Amino acid sequence: MAEPLTKSIKPQDFGSRMNTFVINLDKSVDRLTEITERLDRLGLAFTRVSAVYGGNLNERELNQHYDSSLNKRNYRRPLAASEIGCYLSHRKIWQVVVDKGLSMALVLEDDAAPAPELPAVLAEIELLSHQWDIIKLYEPPAKKSVARSIPINDRLSLCQYKKIPSCATGYVVSLAGATKLLGARESFGRPIDDDMQFYWEYSGNVYGVKPQPIFCAESSQQSTIGINGKTRSRKTFIGTMLGPLLRLAYEVLRLYHNSRRENLRH
Repeated sequence: MAEPLTKSIKPQDFGSRMNTFVINLDKSVDRLTEITERLDRLGLAFTRVSAVYGGNLNERELNQHYDSSLNKRNYRRPLAASEIGCYLSHRKIWQVVVDKGLSMALVLEDDAAPAPELPAVLAEIELLSHQWDIIKLYEPPAKKSVARSIPINDRLSLCQYKKIPSCATGYVVSLAGATKLLGARESFGRPIDDDMQFYWEYSGNVYGVKPQPIFCAESSQQSTIGINGKTRSRKTFIGTMLGPLLRLAYEVLRLYHNSRRENLRH
């Protein structure tokens, strides 16, 4: 497989508190141009991470971390090569965070559209004394309920969700968080955005920021990770029947672990 990183678009000191990484496929030149312009306007230097393109992986590479037996137990359909590649791209960054001992890193997919407030939000995150592993900076349109909110300043709050939003468009991961994710996700069977919702499996302290400082650009409507136009595999008959049961199991586990989390806090 390719080296984890390509040359930085701008020089970036790995000794700084917040390092920014952008996941971008080699073929997605237009997307790289667009997000470079967006981050340039905010004065944010970043390191481009050459995304893993699932269609270029051989059988051994596809199954190095993807576990088909785990997938059958935990998900409603097999993962497509593109989804495996997406997951591996994020794992590359977690590995860099651990290998280089970075205290924290901003992880962006190349369709992220940062709000002008993003640099100020990142500066506040760097100063947080509250323990955290992942801070989600993007929420899909269907907003998630908040279990509790912790004021950061008069404009921002750190929130703990009742149900963690899906999507891995933009988030901050700490060194402790990257270590936990790599340890618990040595093998995976779900897409990355689903897997992050199961915070109890990796003992993750997962939060979000409100108001959110990252949105999805229009380019997000056109997926670039798909292979031959496909971004996900078809459901099997068993998967169709299994889906509702898995969702029910997730909701039961989520309520149970949310309750435990609240009890521990008190």
